[in-house]
Amino acid sequence: MRDKLLQISSAFSIQKIYVNLVSKLSERGYRQIIYVPVRNADQINGNRDESIENSEYHYSHILKNNLLFKLRFRRKIQIIYKDLLSKVDIESVGLVHAHFLFSDGGVAYLLNKEFGIPYVVNVRATDLFYFFRLMVYERRFGNKIMESAERVIFINPTYVNLLKEKYLSSFFKNFESKVAVIPNAIDDKWFSTESRTKELSQPIKLLYVGQIIERKKLDIVIKAMNLFNSKSKTLATLDIVGSGPFLKKVEILFNENVKYWGRINDFNSLFQIFNDCHIFLMPSIKETFGLVYIEALSQGLPIVFCKDEAVDGFFPNLSTGVAVPPNDVNETSRAIEYIIENYNEMSKSAVKLSSSFRWENVAGKHHEIYEKIIG
Repeated sequence: MRDKLLQISSAFSIQKIYVNLVSKLSERGYRQIIYVPVRNADQINGNRDESIENSEYHYSHILKNNLLFKLRFRRKIQIIYKDLLSKVDIESVGLVHAHFLFSDGGVAYLLNKEFGIPYVVNVRATDLFYFFRLMVYERRFGNKIMESAERVIFINPTYVNLLKEKYLSSFFKNFESKVAVIPNAIDDKWFSTESRTKELSQPIKLLYVGQIIERKKLDIVIKAMNLFNSKSKTLATLDIVGSGPFLKKVEILFNENVKYWGRINDFNSLFQIFNDCHIFLMPSIKETFGLVYIEALSQGLPIVFCKDEAVDGFFPNLSTGVAVPPNDVNETSRAIEYIIENYNEMSKSAVKLSSSFRWENVAGKHHEIYEKIIG
């Protein structure tokens, strides 16, 4: 009997968003199979949660970290496909959810062609900025995967437009009818205490939380703070939480107004830092969504983010945050000024908006899509 939902996610081991979705879908009565191909042996059983009812897990250390394996994409898909068939009772699967268009969706496409199993597929930043942009010879295959899917799910609306403008094939006539935009959600613990509207105090405490890698643009944040301080009578400071290979390059920008915490894994400690700060900044590029923006909103922090990236499009600009052009120190500094001038209203709006990014709501949107397909 084909009554199970097969989740294919090559990032399940390293990102908690997937197990949160599996958990909420289980509460709605779904029987699920989670298939996880991994690159490193230490990722086996990552995020596995045996407490989730009616869910079975299959991890396979079959991916390789060398360039040749990545470039021979069709060969990679065949390897994953054959491994999945050896582990999963395919006769029990009624619907497939592939969480990356190329890496996971290619496998769902083969299952559809051989067994007629319908599937939905997500499009993420990796699909757009690596596969579509760099692997030009695979663009047509990416379009075939979307065309054969029942629904194509984007994490943010700006990436829908990017794909349409740059990578959508002319033969794909029914793209619009397949598109759904469903954001990620944040852990329920961010709502465990009543979120409150914040009030400004001196100094203005800016916050950056994230990997310290070049595309996250921490250097722009520091320079924008310095520019703001050079023009304003109000002092701004910056708390930085995170670690990464770009740290040495940005450390030279640190001054007496910067406090570097390093990586913090303890939730209560991180929660306290969010509540001690006023404005969150991460003008990151090539950002599919960025849960940290929503975590900041849930604690009443207006946000500064990059235009056409991440959460852009989910709410009107200047309502709960400010979208800035990439790599623009001047506009990022002006964004700080604007938020300070409109702080109370923006903080209230931030708390209100964040409640729509609960896993219960996100799982409900997936449920509606699944039901229309397998109804």
